[in-house]
Amino acid sequence: MTGHRSRTYRLRLSEEGTDLFLAQHHRLARIARSFIPYGATLGVAVMLMENVETDALVAELAMPSLKRLAGKCEHFVGATAALNGATDSILHRLAESDLIGVRLSAGALHNLAIALMESCEEHELAKAWQRVQAAIAKK
Repeated sequence: MTGHRSRTYRLRLSEEGTDLFLAQHHRLARIARSFIPYGATLGVAVMLMENVETDALVAELAMPSLKRLAGKCEHFVGATAALNGATDSILHRLAESDLIGVRLSAGALHNLAIALMESCEEHELAKAWQRVQAAIAKK
């Protein structure tokens, strides 16, 4: 028997955070020219964040605008279990860097990924989408 291929992730967003996620989901769906799952958007956002330098991530975490994305609206998205590994890898990298004094939650990291996705170019999103699709096809 194989392990779980997907799992559910909880996003705790404000109304502004929810609007940003939906805008980025719509943007990615337009690029993919397909109806895509919400978890795919979260997966692409985290994948894009994997390429960001650690010190740049720490700087982004300090931005006041990031705090506005977090809130009490809970949204559940299904994504591949690989998202958990990617998130853990980034969290480990941040913890090892000694650049951040507090332990960051996966939820805070997901919110940052959504925020960073907004600043990505269309070709970066398309490339990340193709990588997500290739990873899913391998399973």
